[in-house]
Amino acid sequence: MKLEKQNGMNSTRRQFLKSALAVGTACLLPHVTFAQSTSPNIFVWITLRGAMDGLNVVVPYADKHYLSLRPSIGLATDKLNKLDDFYGLHPAMKNCFEWYQSKQVAMVHACATTYRERSHFDGQKVLENGTNSPHHRDGWLNRLLQLDVNLTGLAIDSGLPLIAQGDKAVSSWYPNNLQTRDSQVELLEALFQSDERLARNFEEALKIDMMSDRNRPGKQFPVLASQAGMFLSSKGGPNIAILELGGWDTHAGQGAETGRLANQLRKLDTGLASLKKALGDKWSKTVVMAASEFGRTAAENGTKGTDHGTANVMLIAGGAVNGGQVLGAFPGLSQTKLYQGRDLAPVNDMRAVIKAMLQQHMGIQSSSLAAVFPDSGSEQDYVSLIKRQ
Repeated sequence: MKLEKQNGMNSTRRQFLKSALAVGTACLLPHVTFAQSTSPNIFVWITLRGAMDGLNVVVPYADKHYLSLRPSIGLATDKLNKLDDFYGLHPAMKNCFEWYQSKQVAMVHACATTYRERSHFDGQKVLENGTNSPHHRDGWLNRLLQLDVNLTGLAIDSGLPLIAQGDKAVSSWYPNNLQTRDSQVELLEALFQSDERLARNFEEALKIDMMSDRNRPGKQFPVLASQAGMFLSSKGGPNIAILELGGWDTHAGQGAETGRLANQLRKLDTGLASLKKALGDKWSKTVVMAASEFGRTAAENGTKGTDHGTANVMLIAGGAVNGGQVLGAFPGLSQTKLYQGRDLAPVNDMRAVIKAMLQQHMGIQSSSLAAVFPDSGSEQDYVSLIKRQ
């Protein structure tokens, strides 16, 4: 059905068209659709771009080498929120610590993809495509969506990230504060009238934007996370959302309990709280996973920061999480245990952790997960992360 041209748009119509300009460009392309999901469970993926320093997030304070490797940026034990007799959580993550105590947050330490070359660009590609090669061109979440018609995804992004690219159409949404004149609105309407497929997808874009909170414009992570929660909890909304938070490349001036890393963690923690609030009762059916392309060096550098490393920590939150635990073997920080003499060793397969969630929470058969994460490890060590549905 084509959009009908009207002489003198009414105020509601005009507002819809103006709002459409705030919708992510991918929503307006011919191949994009937005369908209703029938699955009650929700999954949120957050890409932490720039390589978060997991050793200063979930701190192995009981490892005697930790503070000697980090004389300036290491967190003293009495500054941490203790998770158990080995690990402590960075004090900036106040909400996550409360959720950990109520068993709504878990972590997996010393985990990584198969990538080992320390390039942000290639590392992020491997994280998002779920394979062993940065040259693979579709994303693991797109392959997941192809397995089950009850799964629908939405990227909160100015474009469509690699993780969502592939044969299955995935929509995106992102706020845009561009001020538009009425003549521009009319030109946009005319453009979409000229092509039936564009017109249909224009209507889908309007549906997405009508779910958004247009009274809360902004691109800060807590605002975007809150908006994701509104989409996920809306009638006819998706059940999978993709977010990202950059700024983790702390080569210099990283800080300890305060500083650059602490500020980033506060954004993440506040954003997760905003997401939870927006989800409301649906939080009990939600799993959130956050991960970076790789970790950072075990030892601080000469500018009181950390360089590109290997293994990292994954954060898993939500009402459907069997939390209050830090899973995964920890290899230790002695010189002989470090990967290439410099990094936390990657002893846990990040893809296996994700597969465990997909199996237990999203109901994907183990045999089907080989198509999502080819040549990955077994998920059986991590199935306890998710509550029995």
